[in-house]
This record gives sequence, C-alpha cells and structure tokens, in this order.
Amino acid sequence: MYIAHISISEFRGIKSLDWSPSPSVNCMIGPGDSCKTTILDAIEIGLSPRFGYTGSDPDLFGCDPSSRPEICLTLVDLPDELIMEQKYGLYLRGWNESDKKVNDEKADGDQTALTVKALLDPETLEWRWEVFNERLEGEPPRFGFKDAKSIAPNRLGEYADRHLTWGRNSVLGRLEKGPNASELLASSVRQAKASFAAGDRTSFDDVVKLTEKVGADFLVPKAQGYEAQLDIHAGMLASGAVSLHDGNMPLRTLGSGSSRLMVAGVQNSGPKQNITLVDELELGLEPHRIMRLLRFLRSGFPQEGYAPPILHQTFLTTHSPVVVCELDVAELFCVRNSAGSVAVNCARPIEGQAEMAQRHVRSNPHAFLAPRLLIGEGRTEVGFWRGLDDLWCVEDKESFAYQGVVAIDGGGNDNAVKLGLHMQKLGYSCFALLDTDVDVSEANKQKFKDAGGQVAEWIDDCDIERRIFLDVPWAIVREIVDYALKVVGEGRVLNNLRLADTGPADIDRATLDTLADSEANRKWLASAATLKVENKPGIKEDRSWFKDMTRGEQLGKIVFGCLQDIPETPLAKTINEVRQWVDA
Repeated sequence: MYIAHISISEFRGIKSLDWSPSPSVNCMIGPGDSCKTTILDAIEIGLSPRFGYTGSDPDLFGCDPSSRPEICLTLVDLPDELIMEQKYGLYLRGWNESDKKVNDEKADGDQTALTVKALLDPETLEWRWEVFNERLEGEPPRFGFKDAKSIAPNRLGEYADRHLTWGRNSVLGRLEKGPNASELLASSVRQAKASFAAGDRTSFDDVVKLTEKVGADFLVPKAQGYEAQLDIHAGMLASGAVSLHDGNMPLRTLGSGSSRLMVAGVQNSGPKQNITLVDELELGLEPHRIMRLLRFLRSGFPQEGYAPPILHQTFLTTHSPVVVCELDVAELFCVRNSAGSVAVNCARPIEGQAEMAQRHVRSNPHAFLAPRLLIGEGRTEVGFWRGLDDLWCVEDKESFAYQGVVAIDGGGNDNAVKLGLHMQKLGYSCFALLDTDVDVSEANKQKFKDAGGQVAEWIDDCDIERRIFLDVPWAIVREIVDYALKVVGEGRVLNNLRLADTGPADIDRATLDTLADSEANRKWLASAATLKVENKPGIKEDRSWFKDMTRGEQLGKIVFGCLQDIPETPLAKTINEVRQWVDA
C-alpha cells in the first residue's frame, strides 16, 4: 500500500497543496518554513486516527478560527481487509497513474483507491477521520483506529528509542506475534504483587494503623481492613516497559544515529509494505551511514519467500548535500511556499534532459539546498565570487549565505543556461553570468529569461580573466601575474606567454618584470592566462593559470581592492549588477 495523492488545505502554514508522490522515495528539499515537516505531520495525522485526539490554534491556517483544516490521502495497493464490501468496498475510487488523477468512479485502467480524510473542527479542536468520495450521501463512514493500525506510517524522528520497546505505537509493538505484551505484563504484575504480599510487611504496620484511625474519624468506608500492597498501574508499567536489550544494556540507550538505523531496518524488513516518515534523515549519521540507510530505503532487503524485495514508500526531509547527491533526481522534490500555496515539484524534468539534471544533482548538490543561485561558467567564477563575498562581509555588507545565495559552477555557457532554466522552473531564483568568447544558444537564453532568470555577460568577447586584465589598473595586473608565478610556477607562466599568439615568442623573466602597460600587453597576458593547447587532434590541454576555485577566490580578493577606482569599467559595472541582485 502507498499514498498516490495528497491534498491538504488550511492546515498550519499550508493553505492549499496537491501532490502525487512517488511510490518509493520522496525526499523533500526547500528553504526553511516551506512546510516540509508540516507535510510529514499531515501524513502522520491523516493515517493515525486516535480517539479524542485534539489539535490547537496553530493547526489552523494563520491561527484563523474560521479555517477548516482538511487532509485527504488517497491510497492504492490496498490490503484485502479494507476493500471488502462490508468494510469500505462501497466507497472505493479510481487512481489514474498516467494522468495523476483521482476518479470518483473507477474507470478502465484505474487502480483501486481509497481516500481517507482527516478534518479538524475549529470550534472543538478535535480531529475526526472519515472515508471520502463524492458519491456519498448523508453521514460518511468513519475510518476507525483498528483499520488504521495496520497501515499507519512509521515516524522516524529525532528520538527513535521508543521504537525499540514494545509500546502501543512502536515498530516492535506492531510486529509482535503470539501473546500480547500487555497480557504478559499483567501476569508479571500479579506475580510481583503476590511475591510482595508473601514478604515481611511489619515495617508498614504503624502507618497502616494510623491511616485506619484517620479513615474512621472521617467516616471513610472500610471493607476488609487496610494493608500495604504493591500497586503497579498502567502509567508505571505498560507495554513500553519491555524493550530490546544487548545483554543487560537496553538498545534504547544507543546513540541517535544508531537508533534510527536500527528502527529503519526493523520497520522495513517485514513482509508488508510500510509508509515511513523521516525528518532530517542525516541527523546523527556520518556520510557513509547516510548512504547505507538511503540504499536500504530505496531498495529494501530481500525477504525469505518474497521476490523481488518489498519496496516501501518513504517521505523524508533533508538539508544535507550528502543525501541529495546520493539520490536519483526523480526522488528529489522541491517544496516552495507562496503565501500558503505550497507546490511540490519533482527535480526530474518532465520533458527529457533527465541525464543532464542528474549530473547537476551529482556535481552541485548544495545548489538544491539554497533558494537563490549565482551560476558562473566555471570554477574560476565560483572562486571569484567567494573571494569578493569574503571582503564584502568585512565591509559590513550582507554575505551571500545571509541572502540565501550560492555561487555554483555551471559547467560551460550552454550548460549554465540549461541549469538555470531547470532550477528556475523548480522555484529557485537564478542569475547566470556568461562568457562571450564562446557561443551560447540564444533560444535557451531567452527561455531562461522568460522563466524569470536574470543574465549578465562579459562584453567584447571576454571571459572573466580577460575582462579583469583589460579593466583593472596596471599595478593590479602586476599583482595578478605575481600570484600566477607563485601558484603555477615561472616555467608555466613564461611558456604560456611564448605559446600565446598575441605576443613575442622570446619572453623571459626579466622582460616580463619590465613589461609596460598597453592594451596589446593586457590581451597577451589574458590569452596566456587562459591558454589551451591542442597536443592531439581534437584534444586540448587546459594550461590556464586560474581554473581552480581556490585560485579564483584569491583572484577575487586581489581585484576587490581596486573596484572603487574603476567604477565605469565593464568589470565593475557587471560586478555591481550581480551585487544588486544579491541584495534584492
């Protein structure tokens, strides 16, 4: 069984939401307060009827007493006991997987579906659960606790230790077979009381006699006479008092990460499909254990007598790039909240380019965790903006991180635009800074702009290095060359200058140190700094000086000091345009 469709209205921060999740893993990513955890809470409430369960004003959208929270969950692959006519067979609906649509009357090709609705009464703040379809007349049938117990989701929160006991709603309690844990406990309590009664209780006699006298003075009825007896009631010794132990050590004392791994393994290792809810999956886990858990949740463990392995539906949230990188692009869902209207969009493009999108997930997982993206052509640009950001912070300007901006490597002009278009459609805000020394698809660029993306380009057929060499003061050019000599060596610098086709071929260190300021020399240095040499037909070796994030970062710090002296240059104007977008 799994959830095919989720509809939520006026619940907490969600005014409206309609989502058709994946039958397997659904990893929700998005900025804080986009209601990711609220979605997990809604699923848990919707499939966990509890007698007398009450909500509170914060459960009402905007704390408005006139709102009426509703959670509708449409289930498919239902267990046989729920679709019998004497149960809910008369109220079944149809689910069209290709159209992602719930049909009130099941049509040809539809899967059998059942919609469970949870409603919160704003006056009494009590939840009630019912079976929903549009054909119903009169009072809808209630969805009962016993029916929900077998399909209720397992919530793996910050503390998983309760699931390692035989509690009422714990994983072990649901999996138990044979005598009920409560029955065994009741028997143990009776044996303990009998053992206590058979012991020496004379130390209680004085207190017992005093209490009897007080009772008599106040005319309190007495049946047989007072005596000290062992009294173990449900609040002190319930089924949750039985827990798994490793020798004499309870497993509930494991660390949070180990507890979560144990519980996840237990709850998804049975012969029945489960719905699992995990908030902040990475909590307490190292990267290698995150990967192990995710692979288990995605594939399941083979069960004896069951082939293939049973797949479980999982809803999880994360803020970890390790989790994002490990997942398939089809398992990532971007959550965006606009004044309560919540959209959940799969990161996999609807129209092709899935392979390109998967590359983005692998190469830039952190990009999917930020609301705003500054996309450069390559690694130099990423480092350059990091360097500027560091020094802007020194000047008390807001950092990129504070503004929710992450600079990322677009992997080339065309790829940068395609990445920006893809991310823009998913609800991210994107700014693409492009080189003009290579062609870029005007059609893709226009699509990106039409989707709300912003574009800036280095003018005059330039990449970032060429623009810097052309615009900064000559003293800064000298400083940049000195930095190149330091990080790539004198041999690489001089050899590149000799191979660059815009300058003399007999350059040496003495000539380099006395080089005069001219446009020709600036272009020569820029060509050498970005040189690519074709050693084999069709294969070029990149011999550039700054194609590295760390070097790009230092380049940005060198340039930063002169920006106020060159405000009218294309370099300074473009940097200012980016800064205005960051601060917007």
